[in-house]
Amino acid sequence: MTARWEKKLTYFAVDTGTTNTTVWLMKDDRILRESKHPVGVRQTSIRGDRELLESTLRGTLRSLSRRAPSPPRFVLAAGMLTSQLGLLEVPHVLAPAGVGKLAENVRMKSFARVSPLPFFLVPGVRIGRAPCELSEVAHSDVIRGEETEIVGFQANAQPRTHGAPWLLLHVGSHSKAIEVDARGRIVRSASTLSGEALYVLRTQTILASRLRDLRSQELQKSFFESGVRCSQRYGLSRALFMTRLLEGNSRYGQRELYSFLLGALLASDLRAFRSLGFLAPRRIRIVLSGQPNLQLAWRLILKKDYDVKVVSPEVRALAFLAGLREIVFASSAYRQFQAGIAGIRD
Repeated sequence: MTARWEKKLTYFAVDTGTTNTTVWLMKDDRILRESKHPVGVRQTSIRGDRELLESTLRGTLRSLSRRAPSPPRFVLAAGMLTSQLGLLEVPHVLAPAGVGKLAENVRMKSFARVSPLPFFLVPGVRIGRAPCELSEVAHSDVIRGEETEIVGFQANAQPRTHGAPWLLLHVGSHSKAIEVDARGRIVRSASTLSGEALYVLRTQTILASRLRDLRSQELQKSFFESGVRCSQRYGLSRALFMTRLLEGNSRYGQRELYSFLLGALLASDLRAFRSLGFLAPRRIRIVLSGQPNLQLAWRLILKKDYDVKVVSPEVRALAFLAGLREIVFASSAYRQFQAGIAGIRD
């Protein structure tokens, strides 16, 4: 499916995650301006309200509007903005899900506290039934945002993902392994909290005295690999305390401690993904996206056994934006919007 849309459009695109929000001012498929803020739905969960998220979006949209070559027409959004912690919860669609099913479930909604412009909201994807039962939890999952990225990778054909199954490994606040079939549909996924756990462990535990303020996220390879091995052999909780023991050696600096800690956490993720069959010993193409420091760490773990393509943050952003256009502009919600505009003109 290739989306068709009216050309010469000025609009906004929004990607809200757990920890960050990015807003783009767009002209057709070109980025005119970009604004990124360290505000996500984590703050909504902690604070118990959406005020910070709403004010961040309101101020950013107003600021970018003043720099637009023509008045923006609408806002395209995906990710955690469409969750219960975002502006409006849009129900997940059930896997298997491709661009058609996603487009069928796009919602259009205005939020007076944020902007008078209509928002087009892309749903996420659920694996397994809701609500999740204890007997099914191991094979259940939810994603928001990555489905849009996947559609965009396939629309842009960069990296090459057509005609064969492939796996998106997106690493950030959460690590997500997402399997895509040869028809371009998301068929299953698994997520972990490793990114959030890393942040909490180094800022809110006994490790904070040395790791709270990271001067660099550069890896020390031997310590990272030792963290992986210790976690695999002795378990995650013991490996985490080993970081505390290494902290007492004055010869080991922040870089060594951080590398060991990260290795211990990612070894736990690796075990989970392998246990669920995502990283079985077979030649499946893996597209690795997300935070550059975590991409590097994952590549160290995977490169010996798997065909891994690392995509830059810039390529990932272009895929997300392409996915938004492919999904929203193919939706009945957008066609109704266009018809309404045409009716006003007539």
